[in-house]
Amino acid sequence: MTEHDQDKAPESLPAVLTAEQAARVRKALAPYVAGRGLWKASDAIGYAPMYVQAFLRGQIACTLHFATGVAHALDVDVEMLARGDAP
Repeated sequence: MTEHDQDKAPESLPAVLTAEQAARVRKALAPYVAGRGLWKASDAIGYAPMYVQAFLRGQIACTLHFATGVAHALDVDVEMLARGDAP
């Protein structure tokens, strides 16, 4: 890899997403939960319903692991989700 190639490397996401990134995940997740119900959505994400509910209420931080589960359930790329490019 040349020095020039390193300049084009994508930024990695932090282990705990920023408040702005978490808001984007929350915005994408809310209609998904509303349409499927908390229990089914939680099962698809791989987290307990109370955890998902606490995240939606803004009571807990958004980890990269949680965002990845949300992205998987929404069938989008986690980077797109964090950037706000997800539907």
